[in-house]
Amino acid sequence: MSAQRLPWIALAAILFAATPALAESCTAEVGAEDAQTYVDQCLDVSPATRPPCNAENACQLIWDEIARGCALLGEDAPDFCSDYEE
Repeated sequence: MSAQRLPWIALAAILFAATPALAESCTAEVGAEDAQTYVDQCLDVSPATRPPCNAENACQLIWDEIARGCALLGEDAPDFCSDYEE
């Protein structure tokens, strides 16, 4: 291997090690049934035109969107919103 390639290989290794691991999908994290429940709840309350209510996203992303949507709905929020209060 040439000496010119060694810095590039070292740089690639550093960048790879510094990259955070991708979050696990919600389905992988909690199972398909619970993930679908979160997706359904998310879709019920999210005002976003393209909400992150997808079981392939991390559960935390879905939960955060549910909490945001519930907060925006205030007193009109569904009962399940109490599960997402801080």
